[in-house]
Amino acid sequence: MIRDHWNKSAADYSEIVRQELTSDISSRWQHYVQNAIHHEGTIELLDVGTGPGIFPVLLADEHLHVTGIDLSEDMIEQAKNNIKTAGIEADVFVRDAADTQFPAASFDFIICRNLVWTLERPVAAYQEWHRLLKPGGQLLIFDGEWYGHHYHADRQERFQTLARYVKDTYQVNVYNYGGEEHPDDHEMMHHLYLSDKKRPDWDISTLETIGFTIEDVHHDYLDDITGKEERLKQGDITPVFFISAIKP
Repeated sequence: MIRDHWNKSAADYSEIVRQELTSDISSRWQHYVQNAIHHEGTIELLDVGTGPGIFPVLLADEHLHVTGIDLSEDMIEQAKNNIKTAGIEADVFVRDAADTQFPAASFDFIICRNLVWTLERPVAAYQEWHRLLKPGGQLLIFDGEWYGHHYHADRQERFQTLARYVKDTYQVNVYNYGGEEHPDDHEMMHHLYLSDKKRPDWDISTLETIGFTIEDVHHDYLDDITGKEERLKQGDITPVFFISAIKP
């Protein structure tokens, strides 16, 4: 289901990414990630769920080699095209996030953006990423809780309050992720493991159990990149978060 969904979305999503790469948002993303990375010398970074290759294009340079993987064949084709257009050096492969086939301790950093919520085996993926990191390696997770308002009263209250504010202030209707009015999304919500989990609490607990040390947790990190009011103007009220975790 997930692979088919992203294969169908690859071209449209790649166009969104290309527009983002030509806006000032890209430099803000670049700055945010670079500030979160603590390392000197040459860096090997794995971008899991690379999609059309936004992080390879933003981050790759002579000191930072990026390898991107994605389950979607069509996304990898888009990533190859975007990397070629950008004129940078990066490697991208079709791989499963929970079974990457890379040797242990291959990477200094692993980064993923808007991926974990889609994983059918997120615990196995976190275990795999722990295996792939070198000692002292850093995991950077950018994700969100798209469906929590269907399962938890406090999330539902937040959703309704912000949706009313956006409607009254900007005359924008907030997209109801997982709502019955969106049959494909509703089906996906019931299929995905993390839909009913309270996040990032679930992620923090799982990562610590696996052996990671949590370095930083930042709620609504996109407010620092796109701006809070700009997000609301676009009807984006999804609670997002950033986690930095270290493999001791």
